[in-house]
Amino acid sequence: MKKNFLMLALGALLLAACDQIPEDEYTVFSGISATWSDGNGVAAVQRAYVEKYTGPQCINCPMADQTIDAIHHTMGDKLVAVSINHFEGQGKPFPGEIDLRTDGGTAWSKYFGINALPAAYVNRNTAKQYTGAMNDIAGALQDAAAATPVVALDVNATLDAEGGIAIGVDLEMVQAYSNPMTLTLALIEDSLRYKQLTPNDGIVDDYAHNHMLRDVLTDIWGIKVEAAGTQGEKRHAAFATYRIKDESIDPQNCHIVAFVSDKASRRVLNAAQCPIE
Repeated sequence: MKKNFLMLALGALLLAACDQIPEDEYTVFSGISATWSDGNGVAAVQRAYVEKYTGPQCINCPMADQTIDAIHHTMGDKLVAVSINHFEGQGKPFPGEIDLRTDGGTAWSKYFGINALPAAYVNRNTAKQYTGAMNDIAGALQDAAAATPVVALDVNATLDAEGGIAIGVDLEMVQAYSNPMTLTLALIEDSLRYKQLTPNDGIVDDYAHNHMLRDVLTDIWGIKVEAAGTQGEKRHAAFATYRIKDESIDPQNCHIVAFVSDKASRRVLNAAQCPIE
């Protein structure tokens, strides 16, 4: 009897302990790893990073697309944009259409509490969520890109004859930063054409979707940046070969996105992107 009581008590303690562990600490995601070494210098360029949550059945999402595309045209390399199809509701594809929802996008949508579309965060600063046509996001993106960088970042990606992608990231600490940092890699694709609900033309069959998240290559919250965080420190991350999982993805229309985040707050410190060459 005492033994049964003890087992029940231990079970209760284990359940209580599990309830106190944040979800992102015990959920395990697979992803490619990296080998760290001393790196080369990187130009101290600060870029703005924007994550836009969208969906093919979201009637107002095309207005947000137009806003961010226009800003991207103006800012060029100073803006890194990632579009994420929401995991439910308006994010679902039309029948027979390509499903661009991803495990990574779903995890981020849930973590940041995205429950209405369109929505966007600049540098994952959750103090301000941009919605609707996002006419007020331009200033925030320009301000983010004008800031003095904490860390400079560069990424390159090369496709080999067997379809593997070799990815390297160089980081340089422009300022001293003592908080733990993470490095996340994502695959985005441009020029995807599939049905989209629009405010003026109803359902457009060949609507052009750009910056679409197709996969998160690393762990969902990135890998640990193996750096002391001292000013002037240079580090290089050489990633294990990545292979595109979905045959519908065209590498020629893809970019690799890399961003460094503060581990605790998830705030993005800097970002970069490159084509797959």
